[in-house]
Amino acid sequence: MRRQVMRKAIIVVLLATIITLGSSAAASSPPPKKYTPVSRKHTWKERFMDIGVMYVALWAGYCASQPITVAKIQAKDWERNVFEIGGVIWDDDSWIWNFAAHPIAGSEYYLYFRSRGYAPKWAFAGSFVTSFVFEELIETFSEPFSFNDFLITPVVGSLLGYGRERAALRLLHSDIKFNRFIGHVLWIETNFWFFENAEVIPVSPDGRAPGLTFTAVF
Repeated sequence: MRRQVMRKAIIVVLLATIITLGSSAAASSPPPKKYTPVSRKHTWKERFMDIGVMYVALWAGYCASQPITVAKIQAKDWERNVFEIGGVIWDDDSWIWNFAAHPIAGSEYYLYFRSRGYAPKWAFAGSFVTSFVFEELIETFSEPFSFNDFLITPVVGSLLGYGRERAALRLLHSDIKFNRFIGHVLWIETNFWFFENAEVIPVSPDGRAPGLTFTAVF
């Protein structure tokens, strides 16, 4: 079931990329926005709110990717997995889930916190908290807490997220529309209102971004 969901997601992404490549590859124009991630202090209220947002998003993703498992969920399953079995296991899921799907999820955790103005080290910490929340408060409805998933998701995921951030920022500031499209795909949060410090670049009447113009008369 998991492999089928992963395969469908890959096909959808590839089709979207091919369609966009065919329609926009040759188009170019100045980037409409300047994306500059900020690093600011957050109140405890903001921190709890962001963890709450991630908790809701995790449940939504879990329900979408594991509908059969979710349909069978019962409160007693969570109690059994958390208290009776011992709480922690080293799962033997396939490498696709342990070393591909979980790191990709972890990179999304990292990028969400970066988009909300958390410094890299705090985005990394937020990824750890989010990973714990998923393993302890969501996935334990179907299986015990997975120690390897808890570690791999935020550690490898944050490294991947940092790389995605740097690549996305470079692409988002490109004059080529297709590059900017890929940038938005790499950093999904740049498409939403909650991304902090996305500044609209004013455009001059000739369609160019503001800059210095030199005129020579001979």
